[in-house]
Amino acid sequence: MLEEMIGRKIDIVCVRETKLEGKDALMTSDGILALWSGVDEWMDQAMILVAAAHLLYCPYTKVEESFNLQASHDLLIHRQNLTMYDHHEFPGVVPRTFIGAIAVSVVSAPFLLLVESLGLTSSGTDLALLPNIMALPLGEQVAVLISLYFRLWLLKGKLSSLIETTNSSLFNIDDIDAPVTVLIALHSWLKQQHGYFIFSSAAAIIIFRAELALFLGLILIIELVQSRLHPVRLIKLAVPAGLLFLALTVAVDSVFWGKLLWPEGEVLFFNTVLNKSHQWGTSPFLWYFYSAIPRGMACSVFLVPVGAYLDTRVRKLLIPAIGFVVLFSFLPHKELRFIIYVFPLLNIAAASACHRM
Repeated sequence: MLEEMIGRKIDIVCVRETKLEGKDALMTSDGILALWSGVDEWMDQAMILVAAAHLLYCPYTKVEESFNLQASHDLLIHRQNLTMYDHHEFPGVVPRTFIGAIAVSVVSAPFLLLVESLGLTSSGTDLALLPNIMALPLGEQVAVLISLYFRLWLLKGKLSSLIETTNSSLFNIDDIDAPVTVLIALHSWLKQQHGYFIFSSAAAIIIFRAELALFLGLILIIELVQSRLHPVRLIKLAVPAGLLFLALTVAVDSVFWGKLLWPEGEVLFFNTVLNKSHQWGTSPFLWYFYSAIPRGMACSVFLVPVGAYLDTRVRKLLIPAIGFVVLFSFLPHKELRFIIYVFPLLNIAAASACHRM
């Protein structure tokens, strides 16, 4: 079992497991609780303040963020009047799903109603960004759940990724929506909950980012090769999951775009069959390794190979992460946000190195 591979006795912290429900299920030792209530609470507050500062001093968007932000605005302001939506006039290079924008808008709507009742604003654009800032602590909780499962704690890793995390938290784009489902998938993988893993992976791939089939597909292959997942069970889970989320995105997005449409299918066709993504710039094959990953991890990048060398369990976790980056390097057009999903596993390798140093 993968849980045995991870191990139950890493000395950096001793997490006390319980079988209680809800918050009680996350009870830990006094040491980790002290860390959580002290340094981590300060870090969460700092991230919210930094994200708010980013929003105040740089409230504009680039092409990558414009669709989802505008879609959130239209959902909040124009609502059922679909003819007024911005994407009819500015559709972008490829169509994108509205599902992420709908989720943001649902959370934003109560705040919009509140400020409108107070006569403070008539625009939903600022409110569309508010849940992104509010969701920072939630995102941190999910990430820490993964870290706790490994019995690892890496303050250096959190500090090194602070700038990138707060900056990305304001990007209302599919690359930032997808990591939510990817984190759930990784957590399910580590706990050997294959049903949750397959369904969350299907949502990430079919709705948000089709290229995640490379990353999450490698994990599935590992599970099959090591006989932790039977092929028959994979088929029984993957087929209904795929059909469910395909039907969801086609039904929702066809309404908003006014035609029968699977957005990620269009993107996949554009990038693979037509191979037109290179028109937005190209980078060398190894660019992710010598530029993107070092910038994303800062100094902690040097600890990744150390952790892999010292701990065989870490090496097994890095296989799908490094494999995904290598495979995705064949696409000439490269951006850091395309591989942001591998950073949790890379940080685990760095954490293991810190533990042994």
